[in-house]
Amino acid sequence: MKDQGTPVPVDGFRAVAIDADWPESRQFMGSGYNRVTGDIHVHLWFGSASHDPEVEHVIVFSASSGNAKAGEALEDALEDYCYPDEGLPVGLPASEPVTVTADGEPVTFELWRNSSTPYWVARGRVGSTEVVLSGSGTEPGELRLVRVNDLSAYSAPIASLPAREAISVAMGSDLQATPSGQLQVEEADTALRTLRDIAARNAALGGPGRELHGEEADAMMRALRHIAQNAGPAGQLGAES
Repeated sequence: MKDQGTPVPVDGFRAVAIDADWPESRQFMGSGYNRVTGDIHVHLWFGSASHDPEVEHVIVFSASSGNAKAGEALEDALEDYCYPDEGLPVGLPASEPVTVTADGEPVTFELWRNSSTPYWVARGRVGSTEVVLSGSGTEPGELRLVRVNDLSAYSAPIASLPAREAISVAMGSDLQATPSGQLQVEEADTALRTLRDIAARNAALGGPGRELHGEEADAMMRALRHIAQNAGPAGQLGAES
């Protein structure tokens, strides 16, 4: 997380997330906080544990009002999801309105679709938070968004856990530093869920002989490496008590 000093609570800002009924993995992808300007942003993933963009998923980018990162996130999402081959056209493409439920109330977002794939991108505001959504496999109008300030329930690599906690504190959460043993448990849980997700997809798509490529192969290798590095003498994960 790129910041200027230790985050302090930022009045009014809350990250936007999908409500607790979301059935798949929810993960912390990154954040930023500039103590000088007050700009803050949070990046969350809702989908498979292995970050597979080919299956149902939604990426939620939240930024404080006026934060230039929101515009950058929109351009990146449009280029990746709606214009992956030809690149983003000059000027913002025409959008259509879509109603999204946020904190129990209907909110109008701008919506862009990929004409040849199920991918879409949407932009709107929830309270004072600027939001960019991108995803596929689910319709944006079916989403139920909520504002949160505690990201402790979101999986993250060990290296990202301090940033996850710091940004939660900056949003006013009373989240405390996670003990090292708990960090190992959380990372092991993420690794095991990644392997289960890949195994289930293999069974559905081609059985044990199916080859892994790209992000899926990388995710599996990271999970196996973590398990190998943190296994105890008896093959158990975590530190000895």
